[in-house]
Amino acid sequence: MRRFWISTVLGLELLLGGTLTASARASGVPVFNIRAICAPEHRAGSSAVDRASYRGCLSDEAAARRTLIRRWATFDVAERRTCAVESQIGGAPSYVAMLTCLQLGSDALPVNPSGPP
Repeated sequence: MRRFWISTVLGLELLLGGTLTASARASGVPVFNIRAICAPEHRAGSSAVDRASYRGCLSDEAAARRTLIRRWATFDVAERRTCAVESQIGGAPSYVAMLTCLQLGSDALPVNPSGPP
């Protein structure tokens, strides 16, 4: 009977495209207020450029959050704690700042890009 439930859950997991695993991993990702993060762009003004900047900020933060949810378990626990604290320095916490911190900590981003400037 137990095998039936395990295979059912695994089959459901495959059918849903990994959403069960993603939601389980998402529980560790901090919850930030994206609108608060992007508030300076929102307050900047009502020109088309200001609105585009605000939408871009919202989009960047949402994309960084999705990446964090997907890759959360691959980052070191100590790095996650450190970056969670660092991402809140200087105002509203940022998913982009947290993701960048974690990628730098895990050497996922090049520190010295090769090639001429």
